[in-house]
Amino acid sequence: MSKSRGKKVLITGAASGIGRCTAEEFARAGYDLVLTDINQPALDEVAEQMRGHGVQVHTCVCDVSKQREVQEMARGVLAEVGAIDILINNAGVGHTGELVDTSLKTWRTLIDVNLWGPIYHVYAFLPHMQERGSGQIVNVSSGQAFFRLPTWGAYAAVKAALGVFSEVLHYELRKYGIRVTTVYPFMVNTPFYRNITGDTWAAKLSMKLVPYYSMKPETVARIIFKAVKHKRKVETVSVINDVAFYVQAIPFAPAIIAATTNFVLGKRPGHGAAERSA
Repeated sequence: MSKSRGKKVLITGAASGIGRCTAEEFARAGYDLVLTDINQPALDEVAEQMRGHGVQVHTCVCDVSKQREVQEMARGVLAEVGAIDILINNAGVGHTGELVDTSLKTWRTLIDVNLWGPIYHVYAFLPHMQERGSGQIVNVSSGQAFFRLPTWGAYAAVKAALGVFSEVLHYELRKYGIRVTTVYPFMVNTPFYRNITGDTWAAKLSMKLVPYYSMKPETVARIIFKAVKHKRKVETVSVINDVAFYVQAIPFAPAIIAATTNFVLGKRPGHGAAERSA
């Protein structure tokens, strides 16, 4: 019998993209699933597909940005399903636009979903993992945390904060027998990028070419599954993220890259804001 049989993994944002593909990877390996999302029709569709792998699948409609909803969801899961072995904080929203054009409302959305969402889930399930002396938490950040490029400042800042939280959490929870994995995906070919038009010809072109230089969500999901299996502390997903990380240590390199990006992608004075939240 597979060692994964009977183990339970909770995945947020499981109705599409990386979350959906990650659910597929764990279902194939025999894990029982708890899938959450705010899109119930899509979530129900994914759940039905996952049941085809012969595993138990439970679904919860939950807005990760609402602490009360997360707490109620966690109580229900723990009472009906039992302890969660693996928690994958995948749900997130994206945004592109210059900081000067980024509204406080957008900032709040990014922070509520991309930072508070994972934190709410960690604190909801952590006490039970501590009691058991086992468990694994996976927080999906972004390679943008390494690039820090103009037009992606707000999104990158919040994802970088999640990365710091997650990597520090790894060391603090080891004494409880709990592992924490921080994942930094490179650009992934999802509907978010297809809906961004950009404000300059270069930005428009870069968005149109996303399918050709970005990663497939299926590929990222396999990498996440392997990172969980091998209990890695950090998974950078792409060699491009590794390069971006080490470039930060080269004198003047980050400034040159940022200035070039701003010249190519940044809007000119008098142009409208290039902002989008998803």
